[in-house]
Amino acid sequence: MNSQLVVQNIKDLFELCPLEKIQSYGRDLTVVVKPKLLYDILLFFKFHILYQFDILTCISGVDYPSNKYRFKLVYELLSIRYNVRFRVKTFTHELLGINSCDRLYFTAGWYECEI
Repeated sequence: MNSQLVVQNIKDLFELCPLEKIQSYGRDLTVVVKPKLLYDILLFFKFHILYQFDILTCISGVDYPSNKYRFKLVYELLSIRYNVRFRVKTFTHELLGINSCDRLYFTAGWYECEI
């Protein structure tokens, strides 16, 4: 399976999963999800046979003070099997917490401490 087929499968998944939005920039694909579904979406993309995004390469955070959901978190995933990178974005504010994914990806503990 090549990377274009993985991207097409994720776009088809948009109709079935509770995804907010799919953004595509060339070969880069980004999915926006609700904060309470973040862990479940990461779990799905890690263990599903068609995706296997088994490496978390980075977690980034951006603060937009003027927005209602002022914090944007971006999880960048890598599938070594299919050589595809993938981003999962979510938005939150200071009163709404995000579940940790350090049990799912061992590197997440370090990245989450930095945010």
